[in-house]
Amino acid sequence: MRDGVPVGHYRGAMDKPRTRGISLGRVLGARVVLSPSTLVMALILAVFYAMGEDGLSQQGFAIGLAVAVLLFVSVFIHELAHTIAARGFKREVDEIVLTFFGGHTQFRSADPRPVEIGVIAAAGPVSNALVGGLALAVAGPLDGMAGRIVTYAGILNLILAGFNALPGSPLDGGRVVNAIVWGISGDRWKGHRWAAHGGRIVAVVTVAIAVGVPLATGRTPQLVTVIWAVFLFAVIWPAASAELRAATVLGRRQGITAMSLAATAVGVTFDATVAEARSLAQAAGAREVVVLAADGQAAGHFPVALTDVVPEADRATTSLASVTMPVVRGAEIPATAMGEGLVEAVMPWMGRTDVVVVTDDGMPVGVARLEDVRAALT
Repeated sequence: MRDGVPVGHYRGAMDKPRTRGISLGRVLGARVVLSPSTLVMALILAVFYAMGEDGLSQQGFAIGLAVAVLLFVSVFIHELAHTIAARGFKREVDEIVLTFFGGHTQFRSADPRPVEIGVIAAAGPVSNALVGGLALAVAGPLDGMAGRIVTYAGILNLILAGFNALPGSPLDGGRVVNAIVWGISGDRWKGHRWAAHGGRIVAVVTVAIAVGVPLATGRTPQLVTVIWAVFLFAVIWPAASAELRAATVLGRRQGITAMSLAATAVGVTFDATVAEARSLAQAAGAREVVVLAADGQAAGHFPVALTDVVPEADRATTSLASVTMPVVRGAEIPATAMGEGLVEAVMPWMGRTDVVVVTDDGMPVGVARLEDVRAALT
């Protein structure tokens, strides 16, 4: 997700660097950080509200400053709701960050479940809807500036709730869509793809409404509205597109195992002959032979077909050294490795070797070319 008004959100994290900014202390174990850019935002809003036909007004400036403060309080409430929900699922929350155009909550999300994703995402918009409704109810009996400010607070919170509830990433509503689709289909990445497509639709519709509705009614689109719509499009479309690309790649990885990318293999000891290796491979239906050193570790490999170049009369006396290609010691990955686990298993060997040995309970069962693995995972 990306930051944006009125885009408040949460994001999972594992060992992310600390966000730079003004530290406001801790809430529920989470470090609260205020981005220096928020001070700029407060000043811009204050000046915007202070501008009138007669120029700057002190009362308008005071209202604008109050609105800016209320905006960031509303965003903080939104992010605090994410934090409370995450803590309810025993998730460790690292940071609550308030930025120029919104905020995010960073929590540790290893092994998430659909219900967690959905509840944590929904908590933000629900909190703003409750606060907004309460503020408007309280504002009714109030007069003067106090009534205006509380009314603005209610409207801001309802805007935050409504926009973030839209069903597309990177908005919270998109995370709820992700959770629902994931929970029903059992396919995590399908949930991400649906949410990403929803985000793209939201981005386009936002601009279409800002420009198309006024034109359709014979009015000129307001410059400020168009600027906000374009800004939101520039935030939402790239984020949704990036999630769609990632979900497509990761979804493809999900069904790939190390063994599915490997040529079947059988292990033979280094002192075997070509004839013995061929016999063992044929009995096992293997296409590759993995040569084992004295300590049982893979030391080399060769395709069974390569032994065809050895004259049949010489195979019983020819050592494997004549056909063996070396394998980097320790270049092994488990046959059951799949998805992100497969990526983590092969990454240390990229650029260091051409092949890895695929093992099952420590025994070689396949040989995988890293070029094939790379092509399948990217």
